[in-house]
Formats: sequence, C-alpha cells, structure tokens
Amino acid sequence: MSLKFEIKKKHVARSERVKSVELHPEYPWVLSGLYSGVITIQDYSTQTIVKQIEVNQKQQPVRCAKFITKKQWVVAVSDDLQLRVFNYNTNEKIKAFEAHTDYIRCVIVHPSQPYLITSSDDTTIKLWDIDNNFTLIRTFEDHVNYVMMVAFNPRDPNTFASASMDNTVKVWTIQNNKPNFTLSGHEGGVNCVDFHHGDKPYLISGGDDRSIKIWDYQTKQCIHTLEAHQQNISSAKFHPDLPLIISTAEDGVIRFWHSNTYKLETSLNYNMERVWNLDIGKDNTLAFGFDEGTVVVKIGQDEPIVSMQQGKVVYGKNFEFFTINLKAINNTSNDGQIVQTNSKELGISDIYPCGVRHSPNGHLFAIFSDSEYTIYRSQNFKNSGFGSGTDLIWSSNGDYAVREMYSIKIFKNNTLSYEMKTDYMVEQLFAGPVLGARSSEFIIFYDWETAKVIRRIDVSPKKVIWNDTNTIAALATNEEVYFLQYDPEQLPIFLQQDEEPDGFEDAFQPLCDITESINSGYFIQDVFYYTTMNGKIAYSVNGKIFIVDQDKRYFIIGYIQQQNKLYLIDKNYTIISYEVNSNVVEFQTQILKKQYQKAEEILQTIPLQYYDKLSKFLDTLNLKEWAYKLVQDQDHKFELALQLTFVDDAFQIAQQTQDMLKLRQVGDLALQQGRIKIAVQALEQADDFGGLLLIYSSLGLKNQLLQLADKAFQQTKMNIAFSSYFLCANLDKCLEVLIKSNRLPEAAFFAKTYCPSKISPIVKLWKESLAKTHPIISQKIADPFDYPAQFNDLKLAIKVEKFYENIRQQAIPADQFKQFQEFLNQDLFTQLQNNPNLDLSQFTYGSG
Repeated sequence: MSLKFEIKKKHVARSERVKSVELHPEYPWVLSGLYSGVITIQDYSTQTIVKQIEVNQKQQPVRCAKFITKKQWVVAVSDDLQLRVFNYNTNEKIKAFEAHTDYIRCVIVHPSQPYLITSSDDTTIKLWDIDNNFTLIRTFEDHVNYVMMVAFNPRDPNTFASASMDNTVKVWTIQNNKPNFTLSGHEGGVNCVDFHHGDKPYLISGGDDRSIKIWDYQTKQCIHTLEAHQQNISSAKFHPDLPLIISTAEDGVIRFWHSNTYKLETSLNYNMERVWNLDIGKDNTLAFGFDEGTVVVKIGQDEPIVSMQQGKVVYGKNFEFFTINLKAINNTSNDGQIVQTNSKELGISDIYPCGVRHSPNGHLFAIFSDSEYTIYRSQNFKNSGFGSGTDLIWSSNGDYAVREMYSIKIFKNNTLSYEMKTDYMVEQLFAGPVLGARSSEFIIFYDWETAKVIRRIDVSPKKVIWNDTNTIAALATNEEVYFLQYDPEQLPIFLQQDEEPDGFEDAFQPLCDITESINSGYFIQDVFYYTTMNGKIAYSVNGKIFIVDQDKRYFIIGYIQQQNKLYLIDKNYTIISYEVNSNVVEFQTQILKKQYQKAEEILQTIPLQYYDKLSKFLDTLNLKEWAYKLVQDQDHKFELALQLTFVDDAFQIAQQTQDMLKLRQVGDLALQQGRIKIAVQALEQADDFGGLLLIYSSLGLKNQLLQLADKAFQQTKMNIAFSSYFLCANLDKCLEVLIKSNRLPEAAFFAKTYCPSKISPIVKLWKESLAKTHPIISQKIADPFDYPAQFNDLKLAIKVEKFYENIRQQAIPADQFKQFQEFLNQDLFTQLQNNPNLDLSQFTYGSG
C-alpha cells in the first residue's frame, strides 16, 4: 500500500528549547513546556499567544506539561522537582508540591479517571489523585535508571507502559506497584513509548540506540525495528486514525512510516535543531517541540474524499470506503439541517486516497493517490483496473485520463490509447468536453480524441467546473472565478484548422467573473452554486451573487432534481441539503438568455413561496417592475416602490408597518415628486420635524409652523422649536426656548438685538447661573439698564422694538412681500439717533 499525503505548516513559534508539546482536544491550542521554566499556550489558528505562565522563578526547565481539560487546568513538572497545576483561564496556581527526589521527566493525565502519573530520574513512577488534593496513591518501582516517559493504553486505560534509561520498556496496571512484564531489546536507553490505538496489541518505543521498535505486547516479542534516524530517538507515536508511525530524533528530522508495511514514507526537517517531542491532535494536526521553538502542521486535506453521481455517494475515510444512496431517502430536512443517512461499507482501498471520482454513468469510480489509481465497480467494489498516474478524470464517453509529471495518458476501454508528452509540469487535470491540464502559470484545453490544443488561457485555476450542456466553464483561482462561454458545436471546425500554439482564440468567450475564493462549485443549468472556505454558501447569476447561508463549512457534492435538493458534505462526512426548485433555476436561466416570454410561461409553474427569491434575482438584474409584481416580502416591496417612485404604494406599506424610517423615506420621495399632501401626512406620522419645517416654511403655513414649534418644544427638540418660532416672529417664545435650553448667553444677546426691554431679567438669570461655577466672571457681566451712560442708545432701541412689535401684528399678503421688504430695510434706528423726537408712527406700513 502506498501512503502519500499533504503536509501543511500551520504555525511556527520561535522560542527557547521546547521539551514538551500537547494539542488541546477542543481548541486550536498548542501547549509548550520550555527549558526556560515557562509554559505557553498558543492559538495556532491565529498565530497568537493565549497564555504564558512562569512556572518557577529560578527558570528551571519544564520537562513536561499537559492539559487537564475537564478542570481547565495545566499541569507542569520541572527540574526543581515540583509538580505545579495552574488554571489556564485565570493563571491561578492550583497546587504546587515536590513530587519526586530527582528530575521529573514526564506527566500524563488519565483519560477518564482523576489520576496523574509522573515518572522521574529517581527511577520511580507515581500515581496521584487529582480530586483528593493530589494525594499519592501508589509508587511503582522496578526500573533501575531514569524513567523517561509513561503512556496509557487507549484500549485499556488501567494499563500503562514506561520507557527507561535501563534499556527496557515495562507494562503496568495502576492497581499494582510491580510491572506485568518487561520488554528488553534496545541497546541503549529508551526515551519514548506509545500504544497502538486500533485493534493491534502493539507498543512502540525509541531509544538512544537510534532505533524504533514495534512490540507485540501479547507475545512480548519485537516484531519490527525501524532504522533511519542519525541520532537518539526522542519520540515515536502511532497515528490514531491513519496507518502512520511518526518519529522524531535529536538529528532534527521528523519521519513518517507506514504502520503496516513499515516503509519510510517521507521525512521533514525544519532546520530548528533537535526535535524533542511530538503530539497528535484532532483533525490530523501534529505538534513538534524543537530546540528553537514549536511547529504545528496538518497532514491530509480538509476537503473530504467524496464523489456523487446520480444520487449515489462514495466517500473514503483513510483506506475505508462507504456509499450512501441519497436518491433512495425521504429527505424532509430543512435547509442547512443534517440529513439522516445510512451508509454502507464498500471495502478497503489498496492505496491511500487523494481523491475519488465517478464515471459519467456512475457504474465505476476511481480512487487515486499521488502516484497510482484503482478503478472499482460501484455495486460491489470489485477491482476493474489500476495503474500508475494520478488525478484520474473521466470523459463523457467513459474514457479517462491520468497525469504524471510531464505527461498525460488517455485510456479507452481500460487500455492506454496514447500518451501526450508536455513541456510543462502538469499540476492538475480537469474533466469536461475538452480535457483541461493546468501548470503553475496557465491551463491548456485539449481535444480528448486528437490531443489538439483548443485553447491556452493564462490563468492557473484550482477548479474547472462545467454546466450540464457544456456551454459554460467556471475557472476558479484562489481569488476569482471566471465564467467562459464555450460552443461545443464549434469543436469540429477547430479540429479541421491548423493547430496554433495557443489554440483558437474564439474557443472561449468571457462572460463575467466574481471575486470569491471557492472550495467547491456546481452548476444547476446556468446558475452556479458554490461554497467558500469561510463558510459562505451562495450562487451566482451573470456575475451577481446571492447568499444562501453563512458559517457552513461544507462542500457541494451534487443535485438531485427529483427531490429539488442540493447536497453538501463537510470534512466529517456530515451531509446537509438545501431546496433548489428546478423550475426556479429554469426561470433564472431563461431570464439570463433574455427569453422573457419563455420565463413568463415557466413562472406559472413556480409556487408562490419562491416569488421573493425570484424578485431579488430580478431586482439585481434591474428588472425592477417585474420584481415588484412578484415580491411578497413587505420590506423588499417597499424598497422597490421607492425605486420605482410608486409613492402611494410605498405610503400604504409605511402606514401598515408604522415604521418611522419608512414614513420619512416616503415623505422625502413625495416631496421630490411634488406630492405635498402625502409628504406632509407621512412626515407628520413619522414626527419628522425637520421635513415639516421645510414644507411649512416654504408654503408660508404659519399656523402649522406654530403647532410644529409647540410640539417640538414639548419634545425638547429645541432647534426646530426656535427656528419655527423665529419664522413666525414669536420672539417671546424664542427667548423661552433659549432659557429652557439653558442657553442663557445666547438668550441675553438675542434679547439685546430683538427685544431689549426684556434684557434685565435674562441677564440676571445668566449671572445667577454663571456664579455657581465662575463667580468672578459672573460679577463682570453688566445689565445695560444699570449703566445708561455706557448703553445710551438703549431707550432708542426699545422704541424701535415697540414699533416693530405692532408691525408684526399685521398680516401681510405674500404678493406684497417686495414692498414690505423695502419697508423693513429702512434704518429707523439711525434716524432716531439723528432725531430722538422722531415720531415712528408715520412709518406704518402702507403710508409710503
């Protein structure tokens, strides 16, 4: 069996020497125990430090640190012989005590019981009761040298193993202080030990003899020895899910071994000096502790190994494959909810899968690794073909192609038809009416039969997705999706012409594009549904995007028209679905083609429940009147009514909802359209005082202005109240507004300007108010009536005030405004200064 897999670096944190690492079982955290006496918790998804705790002030090395998840604690052991426990939320020290008489090498947490086990250079192993104030339950003694590591058996947590510098591995039960048995075979000290997580009774150990040994602990025999590291082995573990052994050593190398064949699959070296420890977490996440820091990687891929054809799903978990017949289920789940399915086991693959793909008729499916493939029958998982090559894709007639580094092989009837050599490295193949081959810089589409270049396009898409009629291709890069028009009927014409290096320019025509980074996509007719890595599910029509759902990290696997269901799956192989009515999609397709009559006919078959969706679709395409006819949602209908200037309809909706914002919007629209009566009604219902002030003042509606001013005054909207009273020349009310608003300085200056007879009481109020905070400044404010010499024109001003007070009582028709304005422009104050005895009654309006 070949075992090839992706390895992606997720996190690198430079630090002092890291002697211990552990991944949190729930959060994306890695716990590192540092030689400097510090433990850190880092979030490897955000590259940030969550917590940093100084374990001991003497900076004694932390040899091991582990999460006690149920308590939200961490336990750390260090070279000052102390065991310490901290709350990782509050940094509170829960417990600290001397646990051994020499350096403590390891601490482990029981998976179900409230126990800790520690091991030490004092040659002992100790069992502690967490819930009983860390009371010592038992001491295990049999080793004669340092005990470097202990590990629980996941199949039987009452059993644990220990690795010692006395060259042995011992297996114990927590009830007995003497070992069950001893495994001898290493020629140097043993540094690490781990149990197999499956049904095999295996142990793994690694030591200073640079070897890794796999033991059958039932027969107590070493069944295999792995040798490749150049220095002491520091850790070795069985992967809990994959058939992998992972080992680290002081040579700085991480090695991956096949746990069935014991073949060395691959090695990593991050050039961070010695590797001291490793841990395996959820979702195939690995953590490593180096001399120079912590590294977190992920193996495998996030995208599930899955294919769906004609309602039948095939998916793979490691080497195991399963099938689900979605077409046969009664799917009553709501949109976005989990679909209840029954999976059937198909069998075990001979290769570790990178992908699986159905043939067009669904009778076969291919599983491929990064170097070979196997074809199986869908019904019985019977092997139907195999070979070297990867990324197997199918043509519409059942032919298939695979790639190698610089070639593409085409097979007919499971027999090699021809091999096409390329002058570029083929990174990926894409199925379709023409065969797509991607390099790191471009994609070339070839004719399946002749291998003739149809078109070279200078983008490097990670996905190419075709619609059912093979007339639209979506080319998805890391940042964009480009939609191209393709005419299959032109292919015979292209094939008759001389081949061009870049193919035929007219083969593809650009339609539109969207700025999205997608991880899956699917055409239902000409409507493109897709998902993104940040959890968005959406569809695109002619470059317009419509969101279906958010925060759903799923991948589209297919559509079953009879159910009107679009199916999606996540990396844990949970399936959800969304209802997508085929007639709705057909309607959208006809609209895109501008076949409006056909779309109208299809509309008659679509239930009312889809009209809002169609209305939004038509609105996006600027077909707003048609959208308005279909819309059921009142908010959207109101928006459309505003855009279409349907004032009466918009006003009716706003009145029904009594939405203040809607009423204001109707008022503004009605004002723009000259519908003054509706504008006033809408703004009055909305209490839009600013809009009413504009209308009343523009139309000279004095009574309404006074009513508005009174209402605004009651609601303490003083700016509106003041403006309204001022426009009505009600100066007393203006003063009242200013005083009520505690705008006493403004009130004083307003009185001096317009009604000087009232200045004294206002100045008094101003001084009294100011005296509370600024008594000295208050004393400096003068009442003009107390200083007639300095304000010698005050009597003249009061005379002018009384004159204009009488004038304001007159009702002046609007058609006399020009003459009245000329009358008001007379400078009576200057004339009084020149002639204090002047009789102002002679200036009454109308006397000329």
